[in-house]
Amino acid sequence: MKQIVNMKTWSRASAFKHFMTYSNPYFGITCSIDVTQAYDNAKKRGVSFFLYYFYLSLQAANEIPEFRIRIEDKKPVIFDRVNGSPTILRDDGEMGYAMLEYEDSFREFLPAAEKEIVRVKKLPDLDTSKDCPETIYYSIMPWIAFTSVEHPMNLPVTEGIPIFTFGKMTEEKGKKTMPLAVHAHHALMDGLHISKFIESFQTKLNSDF
Repeated sequence: MKQIVNMKTWSRASAFKHFMTYSNPYFGITCSIDVTQAYDNAKKRGVSFFLYYFYLSLQAANEIPEFRIRIEDKKPVIFDRVNGSPTILRDDGEMGYAMLEYEDSFREFLPAAEKEIVRVKKLPDLDTSKDCPETIYYSIMPWIAFTSVEHPMNLPVTEGIPIFTFGKMTEEKGKKTMPLAVHAHHALMDGLHISKFIESFQTKLNSDF
């Protein structure tokens, strides 16, 4: 479900109008996240570490309204919830797109997510049929401990979908970290909202489930 954002009462209305005129309104922030506790939690319970941190990031994003706002006909709309679409390495070595639907608990989320990944791994071609605005794009690069990331953008028709990029996990003195990059449309959010997301996500990573 979605509803049109009321421009008369939305505190971000003037910023929205301003950044909608930019030729490239996206900005990005890269940071390091501590996944020590999250990795241990996933391994103790025998669940996918990737799907565990993926779910927690999607949960944190859904709790922040700005991550659920999109652009439709040059107007802001807000969705009740958004899903996650990660890149998946297919069996032929090429990239596939999965659509993992958000659920209220990890227990509900896991079975359908595992099934969707199996489906995408077996596809012969790049399938974008499930693409929709009520999602967050995830780029997964487990081979690189990057310090910055750039993405291709089809800016003239962008819906303002955020992009999360996760890199290689490294360990030093028992502490496991991963790089995380967040790219977002400046008409829809500022660095403050990304910082709130990172703080919430880190709190979830540090907690048990």
